[in-house]
Amino acid sequence: MRSGTPLVCVLLLLGVVQGQSNCHAELIPLNKIASQNGLKMLSPNSFAANGAVFSFKEKSRTFTFNKILMPLGFPVVKRYFKTCIDSSDYEYHVRPLLSLGKQHHKKLKIIALDAGHGGEDDGTISPSNGLIEKVLTLDICIRVAKLLEKDGYAVVFTRQSDEKIPLKQRSQIANLSGADLFICIHFNSAPNLSAKGIETFILTPADQSSTYQKSSKTRSNSLTGNNFNDLNVILGYCLQSTIVGGLAAIDRGVKHERFTVLKTLKCPGALIECGFLSNASESEKIGSAAHRNKLAESIVRGIEKFDNLVR
Repeated sequence: MRSGTPLVCVLLLLGVVQGQSNCHAELIPLNKIASQNGLKMLSPNSFAANGAVFSFKEKSRTFTFNKILMPLGFPVVKRYFKTCIDSSDYEYHVRPLLSLGKQHHKKLKIIALDAGHGGEDDGTISPSNGLIEKVLTLDICIRVAKLLEKDGYAVVFTRQSDEKIPLKQRSQIANLSGADLFICIHFNSAPNLSAKGIETFILTPADQSSTYQKSSKTRSNSLTGNNFNDLNVILGYCLQSTIVGGLAAIDRGVKHERFTVLKTLKCPGALIECGFLSNASESEKIGSAAHRNKLAESIVRGIEKFDNLVR
């Protein structure tokens, strides 16, 4: 190698050799994270914090916290026989969960519920029983609202009838109402008809790739919703854990994307994919009012769990 080769090229070459899809800014070994936070290492790939286990897997862009899949912006790597994560992943995804119960946010009073699709936008339609996503999303929001109001929360709907509301307007409605939390409800679909389970999406942090972003290039701009990165991570975990537990569903993980409805929020927010209408067995369950009641109850428990953790 010529002495004049720029350092950045050397780093990029090293990344290719190691099979990395992204260029890490700075790597932090897990044992250093454990040491700095007074935590116990359980293995080279895991540590415990207040009874909760963080577990990482080499080359993966996910980790588990209390057995719930959580997102990473960069793949986990090995350096000098130590398992390492990117410094931004520690800051954005791990640190907020290490401080559960210590985060401060005003008590929730107003919760905005966003029923996905509407009007001429049906969303996905189940091929097995004809269930229509736009109908189901509103149904779930109404069930969630009744439970929340019973618990003393005020609820704001982005739509209460079969009408199409522009995506940007949905977050504007939440912001203008002074909402303390935004919950968007959707149902999933996939070409693979065996796909099923629950996914919860939060806004991608600045300088990181989204979960389903094909390009390895990251986005550097910070959005209004990124002001709540810490709280979004905790909200995503609370919702995913209570819904997966409440329905005994497959955990497809908390993921991050730059969805329009999450970009300009002035409060923490999440989008929940409540199951696959493309999967015949899951669609059959979703068609049951009893299942939808249980789903609504699980969402409310997730909201209450979040409210109790961050007061």
